[in-house]
Amino acid sequence: MPPLPLTTLLETALPRLSRSGRAVVGALGCFNGKPQSPSHVAALVGLRTRFQLARALRREGLPPFEELAAWTRVLYWLQEAERTGASLFHLAQHAGIDPAVAYRLVLRTTELHWVEARRAGLAAVVRRFKDRCYAGGQVASPTRPKAPPAPAARNELRDTGTPLEPRLSPSRHELPAHPRGEMTERLRLDGYPFDVAMGAHGEVWLSRVHAASVDCLTLEPLRVLCSVPTGAVPSRIAIARSGQYAYVSNQFASEVAVIDLQQRRQIGTIAVPGNPLGAVLSLDGQTLFVTTNLDCLHAIRLPTGQIIRSVPIPMACTSLLLHPGGTRLFVPTFRAGTILELETRTLKTLGSHGVGGVVHELACTPDGLRLYATNEDGWVDAIQLTTGRRDSLQCGTMVHGLALSPDGAVLYAGLLRAGAVAVVDRERLRHVATIHTGGKPRRIAFDITGRRAIVANEDGWVDLIT
Repeated sequence: MPPLPLTTLLETALPRLSRSGRAVVGALGCFNGKPQSPSHVAALVGLRTRFQLARALRREGLPPFEELAAWTRVLYWLQEAERTGASLFHLAQHAGIDPAVAYRLVLRTTELHWVEARRAGLAAVVRRFKDRCYAGGQVASPTRPKAPPAPAARNELRDTGTPLEPRLSPSRHELPAHPRGEMTERLRLDGYPFDVAMGAHGEVWLSRVHAASVDCLTLEPLRVLCSVPTGAVPSRIAIARSGQYAYVSNQFASEVAVIDLQQRRQIGTIAVPGNPLGAVLSLDGQTLFVTTNLDCLHAIRLPTGQIIRSVPIPMACTSLLLHPGGTRLFVPTFRAGTILELETRTLKTLGSHGVGGVVHELACTPDGLRLYATNEDGWVDAIQLTTGRRDSLQCGTMVHGLALSPDGAVLYAGLLRAGAVAVVDRERLRHVATIHTGGKPRRIAFDITGRRAIVANEDGWVDLIT
């Protein structure tokens, strides 16, 4: 996901914002100044009500929500006008707004007519915006994110009190398998369920990007054990092999949250330049690799939270995969249509695989010989890593999430726009079944035995497949 020019402009114009202030401005930038409602933005950044949002804006020295959204929309129009030469009449019509309303909005917000604003230029209007923001109210000092080791003093957790029974590996009589392919349970959850990750005790951790939280779920029965508040837009969850900690990329907060899975609470944060997207841990759990929307890959030393290496990555996205051997990283480059292969120790590029389209989620066989990738242009690729040979399975629709069953027999691929999960014979790369979920299936994970799969659906639920 490339950096959004509008979000970058807003954050550059207002460098003294706190963590929550950056999250609000980032949300408005992503909506081009036209969000659904103040309550929607409040939930997105981890606030309970629009009244809390209003108080947060006052503390930041920012205008009221409606005025801040208006400024964001005007700056977006000016950016687009300078980039493309389009008129405000055309921009308003494209956004479904009456052009007369758009012209009045510009005048009311900037005290300039559109022609005057265009003549003055974007930089001059940004200066007016900064003057308006810093004119009234006290500007909060930026909150410096803290490194993980020290536990938080306050337990921000809603917990049912149900303990997790240790379950570190399958028993001798429970060999890895894969589901039969029947959807057996559904759990309704709002807030745009996105990523799923299996914990060391058989629990499931789920990110809800529009609720600023991650949830702990149990599979027997399928229900929520607790909800842990995080920063704004928690996207990917990386769980340490020890099962003690999880690291969650909070996009709009420009940080990675550190969660103690035993205590089920956030204990710290790690600052990351830009918006963190994908996240994966090294085999020893001492290094966290994070991609950002500034087209960069960072290696972060744990537990100090220090960035020790960084390299540019074209069109980084929310996916990142560690090779089973632990010495290589695979980094998809989204619309650049390639998969980069990097050495984990130095982040030096070892090679690349050109697949075209919009490459996204990755999976690798346990022997490390074959790599699979979904493509939003409608197919799944299989790449022989020893020879570079690539085979493709056409799916006829956008393919997003991907997971390989523990027995290595099948791939589950999320058909985002078809509301289904494709079951693919991994060895022959052949579509063998379709599981209809409805909605928009996102990330997929198998439990430790492989006999159950959990599918996050952004339309507001989680499905259990057995």
